[in-house]
Amino acid sequence: MSKLVAAALQMRSGTEPEANADAFEALVREAAGQGAQYVQSPEMTGVLVRSREDLASRIAGERGALVVDRAQALARELSIFVHLGSTAVALDNGRVANRAFLFAPDGQLVITYDKLHMFDVDLDNGESWRESATYAPGERAVVADLPLAGLASPSATTCVSRSFSARSQGQKPRC
Repeated sequence: MSKLVAAALQMRSGTEPEANADAFEALVREAAGQGAQYVQSPEMTGVLVRSREDLASRIAGERGALVVDRAQALARELSIFVHLGSTAVALDNGRVANRAFLFAPDGQLVITYDKLHMFDVDLDNGESWRESATYAPGERAVVADLPLAGLASPSATTCVSRSFSARSQGQKPRC
C-alpha cells in the first residue's frame, strides 16, 4: 500500500478575504512542498465576520469567491486534492451558505457541502451567537470517493456538524 500524506491547515482567518486567501495559499504551498497529496483548511477559511451587513459586503457567490478560485487553481497547479474547509458564499435568496469545496488534482470540483447544523448559543458571559440568523443550513451530508491510499471516502463536514453527528451516536465530539 502506498503512503498518504495529508495536511490539516491551522489558520486564524479574519475579516479581509484577500489576506485570508494569501495565508491559505502560503500554507497549501508549504504542505504540498512537504509532500501532502490532500490538504484541508478549517471552517471559514475565506472570511470570518460576525456582522451580517459586513459579511455581505465581503463575500460573493460560489463563482467569484476569492478563496474558492484560489483553492481550485492551487489544486490544479500543485496536482493535489485541496479541501477548502468552508467559506461564506452568498446565495441567490439573500442568505449565506457556510460551504466546503473539494477540488481534485486536475482542478475539477469533486463535491460541495453546506454546513447542516447551525451554531446557535448563549454564553454565560451574555455573549450570543446565532449562525442561523445569517446562514442557511445545508440539506444533506456528502461523502467523496477519492483514489487515495489510506483515505476511504472522506466526508465533508464542519466542526458543529461533526459534533452533532457524534452526539447523536453517543460518542464524544472530536472538534
